[in-house]
Amino acid sequence: MESFRREVVSFPEPSWLRRIREDGAFFSLEPRALFRVSGADAVRYLGGQLSIDVNRIPAAAARFACLLTAKGKLVALAVVWRSEPDFFIEAPASLCDEVAARLERYIIADDVTVTDESGARGFHIVGGSAQTAGRLISRIGLPGRDVDQKPDGLVELSPSEIESVRVFYGIPAWGQEIDAETLPQEARLDEWAVDFDKGCYVGQEVVSRLRSVGRVNRKLCGFVGNVIPQGETFLLKTPEGVEAGRLTSRYDDLELAQTLALGYVHRSFDGTSAFEVVGSAGESLGQVERRELPIR
Repeated sequence: MESFRREVVSFPEPSWLRRIREDGAFFSLEPRALFRVSGADAVRYLGGQLSIDVNRIPAAAARFACLLTAKGKLVALAVVWRSEPDFFIEAPASLCDEVAARLERYIIADDVTVTDESGARGFHIVGGSAQTAGRLISRIGLPGRDVDQKPDGLVELSPSEIESVRVFYGIPAWGQEIDAETLPQEARLDEWAVDFDKGCYVGQEVVSRLRSVGRVNRKLCGFVGNVIPQGETFLLKTPEGVEAGRLTSRYDDLELAQTLALGYVHRSFDGTSAFEVVGSAGESLGQVERRELPIR
């Protein structure tokens, strides 16, 4: 590991990513869990359930929001938008039952109706400078728009390309970087999916306390290095051989001749920048350096 300890050098934006950003591309949105929230009390009710102020959602746009348990852990990282007079809450399809139960749980005497409209499909356009109608939302790190119809004249991104963009920009995915045990600050969701100056909501006490304390036990980070693509378990160890965290997502950028990855590091190793990547059997799979997000 000694030879790997060197000054962190930034690398240029890959040409493939620059083409997507400048020329634009699109991908299909798979069927998702989708709920319509309607009624005279919808604004007030959602204000008590979501980590963002729904009144601040711009017209023709959507925002990410945390839907939390009372202990401040994620039920889902949701996408929220308004289509007058109703609101829509979107989450991964695998969380349909959990999100439905969570949205219904706190309705007591409220004039609120939650309707399951799951299964809707659509398309997401990323990058490009042309003005196109659609709902503004940055799903994988690049500016983007949701549209109902398949766009003409744009390249369709493959699943691996979508994953590469997501990892590069440090956007956490359910089942990889985030799950039902994740606190928003661990995945850096507090930086873009939480409004700290809004009213109370379920889980707010924990989120606000963590902001005051300023520390969680682990933090999502970016990594650059060289990792052998083997197995699914990638633990991170310090130069002294102490387990410090794990990688959660990765891809090999042939143009940069580097592995780019996301993962968690325990707060005890905040001062450590170089890690050995170890497989489930203890075998060395490579080395990585910690980077800020987006990965540079």
